[in-house]
Order: sequence, then structure tokens, then C-alpha cells
Amino acid sequence: MMRQWFTRFLFILFILGLGGTPAMAQGTVAPGTPATPVVVTGPTLIPISATAAVNTATTLTIPAPPGGQYNYICYLAWEGSNDNTATVVTNAVTTSTNFNAFALKFSVPSAASNDTGTQVVLSATSPGMCAKSASPGTATTFVSPSGMTHEAFTWMAIYWQGF
Repeated sequence: MMRQWFTRFLFILFILGLGGTPAMAQGTVAPGTPATPVVVTGPTLIPISATAAVNTATTLTIPAPPGGQYNYICYLAWEGSNDNTATVVTNAVTTSTNFNAFALKFSVPSAASNDTGTQVVLSATSPGMCAKSASPGTATTFVSPSGMTHEAFTWMAIYWQGF
């Protein structure tokens, strides 16, 4: 379910021309004059995800950009699921680095085969609206809570790097 949604999201970005692929644009020209195509490009959006086994912290690391550049996070989501053992999760807290101390706190009721579904935290509608990392030239990480017995965690993100 999660992968299907993520694939659809990437397809929509591609269709909208936000995937960093060239799109052709034409201006108004006089009749009989051939139009000159103009290539319009945007930043290259990069999808990334990370998952780990139950009872293990999951770390999503967005690589350090070249010196002086920042990570721009356009999409961030997480999903938690358990291994068919009814376990309650109470006030679990995530952490991050190079993202202004961003953290999530969540709880999940006790039930077998619990799944949070994909929880979207950030979803920019264009690359210009993406959230900028705190420091240039530094990796950005998102870390799930550790020690969640019977609970597995997945992070999903789309980012680009630039000035």
C-alpha cells in the first residue's frame, strides 16, 4: 500500500514537471514563423527511504550536499507497523539532525498487526516550497524511536540539493 502511494506521488511529480526532467515550452510566434523550443528545468528531485527490523531504530540519511549547498526536503513521511504482537506504543519520539531539532511524538494502541499507514509530515507542492536544512554541506537525518518492541518503522522522503 505504502509503495503504491509513493510510486503514484512520484508519477504525479513527473507529470507536473517537478521531477527535474526537461519540459518543452513555447511562446507566441507570428504565423509562419517556426517556434523555438525553450528547455525549462527544475531541481532534480531524489526519492529516498529507510526501514529496519522491529526493535531497531530506523535512520533515514539524506547525504551531505556539496560545500555551501543545502538539503531541501519536499516530502517527508513515516509508517510504523508491528509484527502481529499486540504492543502499545506511548509517547514515542523521533529525532533529527540538521533540520532545526525537528521531532515527532506519537502513540499507537495495543493491537495485533497494527499499521499506522503512511503519515505525511511535509508535502511541498513545488520545489520552491521545500523545507531547507539548517546547515550547508551537512547530511540531514531522521531517526525513529529506538527500543520499540515488536514495532518496525519506515521513513520516506523526496529532496533536492542546492544553494
